Amino acid sequence: MVWPLTRSALLLVPLLVLSGCGAKEEAKAPVRAVRVAEVALSKADSVMRYTGTVVARTETVAAFRVGGRITQRLVDVGNRVEAGQKLALLDPADLKLSLHQAEARLAQAEASATQAAADLRRYTPLLKSGHVSQAQFDQVKAASQAADAQLAQAKSGLSLARNELSYADLTLTQAGTVTALDADVGQVVAAGQAVMRIATDLGREVAIDVAESQVTRLKVGTSANLSLWADRELTLTGTVREITPIADTASRTFRVRVALPEDQADKVRLGMTATVLFDREQTQEVVVLPATALYQQGEKPAVWVMNDKKDRVVLRPITIARYRPDAIVVADGLRPGELVVTAGVHRLDANLPVRVWDGGLP
Repeated sequence: MVWPLTRSALLLVPLLVLSGCGAKEEAKAPVRAVRVAEVALSKADSVMRYTGTVVARTETVAAFRVGGRITQRLVDVGNRVEAGQKLALLDPADLKLSLHQAEARLAQAEASATQAAADLRRYTPLLKSGHVSQAQFDQVKAASQAADAQLAQAKSGLSLARNELSYADLTLTQAGTVTALDADVGQVVAAGQAVMRIATDLGREVAIDVAESQVTRLKVGTSANLSLWADRELTLTGTVREITPIADTASRTFRVRVALPEDQADKVRLGMTATVLFDREQTQEVVVLPATALYQQGEKPAVWVMNDKKDRVVLRPITIARYRPDAIVVADGLRPGELVVTAGVHRLDANLPVRVWDGGLP
C-alpha cells in the first residue's frame, strides 16, 4: 500500500537535504610556507663603529675689547688668519677724543704736582724757623701728596686711553681659520660682543656621540682608527681626548672627542664626515637575525619560533642587545638550533598551520 505524500512531508525533504550538507566538514585552512633561519651563537662584533664630524680642538670667539661702530672687515669665512693679523677695524674718532682728554688731564695733573712740590719746598725751611705752624705745613704737604696721586692717576688714564685706541684693531694671538661671522661693517657692537669665530690651529678632532650603554667601554687615551668619507683610502689614527661627564638630555648620548695626531691634522678639513672604529675583545655570544624577523608584542620585541613538530609557530619575547641597519643582535630569549621566521611575520598567527619553505615554487 502506498501512502500519499502530504504537504508537510514535501516541505520536510529540502530541510533534510540542507542539514546533510551542513554536516560536511569545513574546508581546512591551507598550510603556509614560511622562510626561517636557524639560531646560532656568534661572538659579538669586535669593532665599535661611530660616525662623527671633524672639528677644531678649540674655537675662539673674536670680539673687540671696546665698543664702537665697525668700519672695516678684513677677512671672510674660510680665510686663514695669522697671529697678530688685523681682522676688523672700529671707528677710532671717539677713542682719539678720549686719548686727547687723557693727555689734557695729564698736563693739568703735572702742573698741579709741580706747584704743590714747590710750595712744599718753600714751607719746609719756614717750619724750621717758626714762621709757619705745623698745621699749615701739614696742609701744604697733604696737598703735594694729593697732587702726586692725581698725577699718577692721570698717567694711568693716558695709558688706558692709548690701549683702548689700539683695541680698535681686532687681532688674535693664535692663528686659525674663520668659521663664522657674527657682525659686519656698519654695525655698532659692545665690548666683548662676538664679531667672528676662529677655529684655531691647536689641533683637529672628530666629535662623536656614544650611547650610555657603550660609553663605559671607552676611556681617555683609548686608541681609534678613523677613515674619511671624502677619501676612503686615507686611514688615520687617533686617541680619545675627552668624554663629557654628562649625557645629552634629549638623545641620552655622551659627546666623545677623538684627537688626531699633530702630523695628521693637515690631512683633514673642518666639517668632514669621519668613521671612528674602536677595537674591543670578543667576549659575549649573541644571535644575529635579519631585521625582518622582528615582531612587536605590545612594547616588547618578539619573534615567531617554529614548534617541535614544525607545523605551528610560537611567539617568543626576546632581549635585543642593539640594532644594526639591517639586522638585530639578540642577547637573550633564543636557543641554538631553533628556527625563527624571517619574513612575513605580521601575517602569522599561533593557530595557523605552517611549514618550512624549501625554496621551491608554491
